[in-house]
Amino acid sequence: MTMPSPILASALVLAAAAALALRAMVASAGRRSLIRVRTERNRNTKTQG
Repeated sequence: MTMPSPILASALVLAAAAALALRAMVASAGRRSLIRVRTERNRNTKTQG
């Protein structure tokens, strides 16, 4: 039973790293979309006003 423990530990570390990477990607994508929406709103208000 010595083999499964290091394999499980490495799997958990890889899973945690993947989760963090996905979170970072989602956060950056969300920020970009928010910025796009803000710029579009500003343009619309400027053209209307």
